[in-house]
Amino acid sequence: MNDNNFRSAFIALFGRPNSGKSTLMNTVLREQISIATSLPQTTRRNIRGIYTADGLQLVFVDTPGMHKGKHALNELMREQAVSAVSSGMDIVCYLVDLSRDFGDEESDCAECAAGAGVPVLIAFNKVDLCDDPDGKVNAFLSTYKQFERSPYIKLSATSASSQKIFLDAVDPMIKEGPRYFDEDELTDASMRTIAAEFIRKQIILNTREEVPHAVFVEIESYTETASKHEIVAGIHVETIGQKGIIIGAKGALIEKIKKFARRDIESLTGTRATLKLHVKVTPGWRDNANFLKIMQ
Repeated sequence: MNDNNFRSAFIALFGRPNSGKSTLMNTVLREQISIATSLPQTTRRNIRGIYTADGLQLVFVDTPGMHKGKHALNELMREQAVSAVSSGMDIVCYLVDLSRDFGDEESDCAECAAGAGVPVLIAFNKVDLCDDPDGKVNAFLSTYKQFERSPYIKLSATSASSQKIFLDAVDPMIKEGPRYFDEDELTDASMRTIAAEFIRKQIILNTREEVPHAVFVEIESYTETASKHEIVAGIHVETIGQKGIIIGAKGALIEKIKKFARRDIESLTGTRATLKLHVKVTPGWRDNANFLKIMQ
């Protein structure tokens, strides 16, 4: 294929927890690559998604939400987000959640995005959940004057129409560049990583309070053939009580988690999958250097 006049860009999706970064990437790609739920800090590591069209390729880096927490895991996630916007990006897409008040976290994000040294596109998200989107946008721009001249869009990332809104806005910011990935690639994440994320997504959707934050999914084996993917995964939690919650009465909940995670894997791969899950109690894994190293 002739790549003359081809344009490309690395785009960091950046913002507070639960601002819609993963949702926007999935909407643009028309595929579930990064898990998106209503739980803040769903994304734990930088996940890349790849959008390729005629003469154009965008490589999205979906970053963890900027948040100061009490565990080493929280600090690692914050470091990953800051690192993504401060090195190797061509554009920062800074998502601002219009449904919430601005505060210290927003100020932290604004300072980091403004200091990235690359063009910033602000995506004011969740307009459908805000009574006065224009007033909230004006309040943001009045508070964070470093973005007064930055291009911005207003959208609801869950809506399919957001794909065109985003692509139209970012198009003038994309310069001539190489094709980094084949046109049929949607992510450079391994299926081991994606499978672990799909399992964690089902745990998030089916448990509450501290349980989702205290879960780490480890893919112990992943065997792939032309006709089947066979996966064995360990679910690490921090207490016996959390283990009991995930297993559920007579194993009902872990069977539900397995069923829907397997469905997501099969949907993405187009191949039949088998999934074996077991739960381990690993106290304090969120401050365990060995676990955090795996996530880097």
